[in-house]
Amino acid sequence: MGERAVCHLNIIGFKAAVAAVKDKSLRFRPFVIAGTAGGRLLALDCSPEAVKQGIMPGMALAAAQRQVKDLIVLSPDIPAYQIMNNELEKAAARYAPVWENDRAGNLFLDITGTSRIFGPPADCSSRILREIYEQAEIKPAAAVASNKLVSKVATRTIRPTGLIQVYNGTEEEFLSHQDIRILPGMGQKLLRTASIVGMREIGEIAALTVTQALALFGKQGPLLRSMAQGIDGSRVMEKKEDRRITQQADFNEDIIDENAIRGAIEALTEHGGLEMRNEKLGMRNLSLHVVYADGVRVEGKEQVKRPLVTDSEIMTAAYKIYKKTVDRRIRIRSIGISFEELVPLGFQPDLFEPETETANRKLQEAVDKIQNRYGTGKITKGLVIAASAMKGGKRSLTAGAGYEY
Repeated sequence: MGERAVCHLNIIGFKAAVAAVKDKSLRFRPFVIAGTAGGRLLALDCSPEAVKQGIMPGMALAAAQRQVKDLIVLSPDIPAYQIMNNELEKAAARYAPVWENDRAGNLFLDITGTSRIFGPPADCSSRILREIYEQAEIKPAAAVASNKLVSKVATRTIRPTGLIQVYNGTEEEFLSHQDIRILPGMGQKLLRTASIVGMREIGEIAALTVTQALALFGKQGPLLRSMAQGIDGSRVMEKKEDRRITQQADFNEDIIDENAIRGAIEALTEHGGLEMRNEKLGMRNLSLHVVYADGVRVEGKEQVKRPLVTDSEIMTAAYKIYKKTVDRRIRIRSIGISFEELVPLGFQPDLFEPETETANRKLQEAVDKIQNRYGTGKITKGLVIAASAMKGGKRSLTAGAGYEY
């Protein structure tokens, strides 16, 4: 099979990068993606121009607006992120038998043994980069190395774009003089400790004995030492191992209206259900979480014997979880649902399946066909009035029964 080869694709400022692809007028302009986290309105992501002017992810939005006059503020656009991730995953699947996507701008592709088809690892990675740019108009940084850790650090040395290869056997040498801050796992506390003893380069951690690493960094010390030496035995996780579809609605204003909440769940169900069925999948596990206005998060789950497929049955299950989970009369800041334990579907009806069930599936297939052709905003089901209050929501939805055209 040959030497192990892992390609890491790193899209810096993923949300901002997607926004600039979708709206070309944003290019070369300072803007932020803003949202609520921990009860505060923050800059979740920033354009390169905003970063150059001193704005960083996690900064309070009010402070960012004081920092940059006429700063453009955008809401998260979850459907756009999903579309981009789908494009990235299509490219990954063409070149790598095994790949992993955190859906936040980081993809690992195990391209071990593909040289006969796509050429040496660096050439294969170059082809992947070119295809992603041609298909999705986005430019990741890419690195090839013998493991995930080294490839991830390598992309951090060349970002925002470019391609680098770390040859097998040179991992520790490559890491040795890199800034200690780009080693995964070096949080603020550990960085303060390193600063106190004058450590600035990754090689200085690699040179420690196990005893010294323990004394300096505590129980994390031995692991940090191994990482600094370029040792990483973790494998690229196959898509099927942890495949899930997640949807989240962040409200512009905290809400308590039951119809609006039900509408939000309905909208999330439509988006997630369409994505799931387009991949010919059903789900056996559904989870729902709610974040209250005071920052408290609650979560509930529902596991089913028969895979859920249609929007109506998913919505019924989601609302059932909501009613069991949410027991406080406090306004709600956001709602999220996750489609888990996804399984392939053939859509062949069971021999004794009720006639109404077959009819529901056929109706769902007809609705999906319209949505895939014209967009989810052209036909929608039920009380999807909450979508108008979602951050990033582009659809204008009104209350109604049945399907709305």
